[in-house]
Amino acid sequence: MMQTCAGLACLLALSGCALVKSHGNRLFADRDFAGARDAYLELLERRDGGRRVENALYHLGLIYLQPERDLYDPKAAEAVLVRLSYIRPRSEYAAKAALLLALHLETSRLREDARAQNLLRREVERELASLREEATQTEARSEDQSKKVDQLGGRIGRLQSQIVKLREELAATEEELVAREQELERLKRIDLEDPE
Repeated sequence: MMQTCAGLACLLALSGCALVKSHGNRLFADRDFAGARDAYLELLERRDGGRRVENALYHLGLIYLQPERDLYDPKAAEAVLVRLSYIRPRSEYAAKAALLLALHLETSRLREDARAQNLLRREVERELASLREEATQTEARSEDQSKKVDQLGGRIGRLQSQIVKLREELAATEEELVAREQELERLKRIDLEDPE
């Protein structure tokens, strides 16, 4: 895009050197583009053709294609440059106008591409920020879940210890029960053997 803008500046400089001397051309050479535009438009109202009209149309196209100026009007530039190509298709100015139009169209396409890429970049950046936020929240939830798992693991460990202790107590109780049942059986046998 910089090369295209540099090309327009170069065309502006070159066209200033090879101008047909007129009031509009002097204003154009002095970089008074608003004054030059008015002088060229006035000339176009008075004349239907000729080299001065070609010159005026071409320089109007140059004036209208300067994006950094208040006079920037790509539609008007296209209109005057197409008009120039139409009225004098074989003239030197028509060839320059075709080149200028091609540069303008390429610059416009590049600007649109840059705009579209900027929009896409902003969208991707928003999506990336959203994904980062989601990852942060997921990580926080994961840490909470990990803490809960650790807490549950601790509770499970304590419960398992209680189960082991209860099993040991149950085994001891069963042994005592077996011993008491055996004692009871022994006492029953003694009572049955000794009928007093």
